[in-house]
Amino acid sequence: MKGTQQKFTCPKCGKVFTAWRPDELPGAPVKCYFCGNTFQDEAAKRPPLAAPPPAAVPAGAPAATPAAATAEPKAN
Repeated sequence: MKGTQQKFTCPKCGKVFTAWRPDELPGAPVKCYFCGNTFQDEAAKRPPLAAPPPAAVPAGAPAATPAAATAEPKAN
């Protein structure tokens, strides 16, 4: 499993500890080793990334028509 170890400070008891953070679950709750308090790290508090805007078609370029691309040629 890929991930990193990060240092955290418990907001309840104030102690500093190191915890393993998997890359797949950046917003998973963190549990303090000393007092057992569960809290969210800064990755969980960040807003989700916005999807990139769709690619714009340049002005003057012909728009592709899906019907023309899938049409079969007529038999004579």
